[in-house]
Amino acid sequence: MYFAGYQMIKEGRLMSGRYRILLILIFIPFFGSSQNYQAVHGSSYAGSLGVTNNPASIVHVPYSWDLTLFSVQARHSSNAVVINNLSLLKPSSNTRIDAVQGSNKYFLMANQDARILNGRIRLNEESAIAFGAAIRSGQSFNTGMVSWRDTISSVRQFMADNFANSPLSAYIRGQAWAEIYGTYARRIMENENGILNAGVTLNINRGIGAAYVNSTELYLKPGQVHGQAGYILNDGKLDYGYSSNLDEWDKPGTNQELRKAFLKKTWSSISLNLGAEYIIPAEDEDYYKYDLKLGVSLLDLGFNKYQYSSNSRSAVMSLDNISDSLVQATFEGLEATRDLPDSIAQIAGSIQQLAGYFRVFTPARLVINADKRITGNLFINAELTLPITSLLGQKKLYVREMSLAALTPRFETRALGIYLPLTINTRGEVWLGAALKLGPLLAGVHNLSNVFTTNTMQHGGAYLAVNIRPFQKRDKEERTPGEKRSRGGGGRKGGRYGCPGSVL
Repeated sequence: MYFAGYQMIKEGRLMSGRYRILLILIFIPFFGSSQNYQAVHGSSYAGSLGVTNNPASIVHVPYSWDLTLFSVQARHSSNAVVINNLSLLKPSSNTRIDAVQGSNKYFLMANQDARILNGRIRLNEESAIAFGAAIRSGQSFNTGMVSWRDTISSVRQFMADNFANSPLSAYIRGQAWAEIYGTYARRIMENENGILNAGVTLNINRGIGAAYVNSTELYLKPGQVHGQAGYILNDGKLDYGYSSNLDEWDKPGTNQELRKAFLKKTWSSISLNLGAEYIIPAEDEDYYKYDLKLGVSLLDLGFNKYQYSSNSRSAVMSLDNISDSLVQATFEGLEATRDLPDSIAQIAGSIQQLAGYFRVFTPARLVINADKRITGNLFINAELTLPITSLLGQKKLYVREMSLAALTPRFETRALGIYLPLTINTRGEVWLGAALKLGPLLAGVHNLSNVFTTNTMQHGGAYLAVNIRPFQKRDKEERTPGEKRSRGGGGRKGGRYGCPGSVL
């Protein structure tokens, strides 16, 4: 897309100072390492990885503890660019990121996370806890109908190509936050028909940084500009804001001083995850074998808090005769975001500083999951994700959720897993992914096209996790085969620490 900073990109000035920070926040998905561990959703072997999808899942796990040393994940999709000459199997020094030309409603949506020392401990036969820390980020970008070609070199050319698309609009959201969490889950009910578990996660969040742009109702019309045919910006509204701590990186000082000042201007908030699982046992003595597992969860109910930078503004473009040449001259000389308020004031009928605090909601969603054991160690999992934050409308700030539906067949034992998740995202894109578990290592890709083609890296992502658990094949508390244990309250009898399927 064309935007007023075109000349700054050509000269390389956009990547200096705090512009670099804003771009990292918004466009990190194409550079970050690989949040959605789709392959193990619904699996009893997911352990501490499963808590992010359903807090109740940590109870019905066939080992007493596990620890995810680290995990990283990224997922993204965009129709605005094409990444050429790059695949997961074929790195290239000739990789290009090319803007998609033509008329379209362009979008980008992405999320990432990095987790460290996420653990799960069984307290007793009825309850378990989980804990951990993570850094997460999300970005979304949407436009109305926009026309773009790579030969555009001026605002006038851009306006000429987009006069028919008037009024123009665009929305950008980006945020990153750190979180520590604690989860408690327990068995609520058990009888001959099934087992009901429920869990809750409390997240304590710390907003690292956020930025947003709302540009709406930008009307263009033909007019005379310096005696020549040109275009006039007739009306429109522009709101942009970002967190004040990002300004600290543009001040003098040592890295330690800047880091301290940056963190001093961050604020805490809380969010909640709620979940329940209903398990229909298999006709087997092993307690952890099941025929069907049904899960429902409400995830990321909350928001992150940020303080506005003093450079954040809300402007109405209501001046007469805002010509294409004036717009270009106004923004061509920008060196940093601190110059934006004065520049916008030259073309705005009214402008006001945005002060105080703003909230960016986390991607709240309702997840419904069904996990069916077909035979032995062969399972199939179906999942439906219903975004909730999108119900808030455009007046609230949030990053859009990507997930919509998934169907994942898998072959899985305690030490080995093969997964083939078929997913549909909220843009209707269908991806076939794959993942492999070998002992403590889980590695997967969201879209196999990223492996076998060299022009689809803008649609997909990957994940990697290292999860350790008791080294012995059987927990020391596990009873020998055939040893039965009576459940309290007339519950079902069965071996206590078996597995969902046969163990290798």
